[in-house]
Amino acid sequence: MSKKLMTTIMLIFTLAAAVALLALPAAAAPPSPGACNMLHVSSTGMDGMLKASPQGLDNMMELIAASEASGCPK
Repeated sequence: MSKKLMTTIMLIFTLAAAVALLALPAAAAPPSPGACNMLHVSSTGMDGMLKASPQGLDNMMELIAASEASGCPK
């Protein structure tokens, strides 16, 4: 097989795998008992959490929401 044909075939398989992975539904964040306490911090701790990267903050909020939905102890 020619090198160009092999490269094209590999590219097609790579793109197909990427599309298949992106099409999978994202798994819901598992509830974490520790996440229930994330909002009960000092103002310094809250400021630190809010300074996290957007992705980090999104991850924290997903954990908090999942924990509250599963029933955080009050």
